[in-house]
Amino acid sequence: MQTVTVDVQGGESASRVELFVRFLYAIVGGIVLWVLSIVSGVCWILQFLIVLITAKRNQTLDNVLRMYFKYSTRLSAYLLILTEERPPLIPEE
Repeated sequence: MQTVTVDVQGGESASRVELFVRFLYAIVGGIVLWVLSIVSGVCWILQFLIVLITAKRNQTLDNVLRMYFKYSTRLSAYLLILTEERPPLIPEE
């Protein structure tokens, strides 16, 4: 079993412009996250059925689910002002 590690780097400086950018990022990132949550929900159901029937995980579905959780964690950390590092609007993987 693998462990999950999250490294959040915080900074002291903050600007009002960056807060406005975070607000716009929240809108666009929320839409992207909504679409990804639908896709990952379908992938989770398929993965559940595949594991139930074959007792093996499908690597592609597993990668999609991991990508969704990584993206949602990075976006949440940015929007909650825990980090200054902006996540990409479209997931890289």
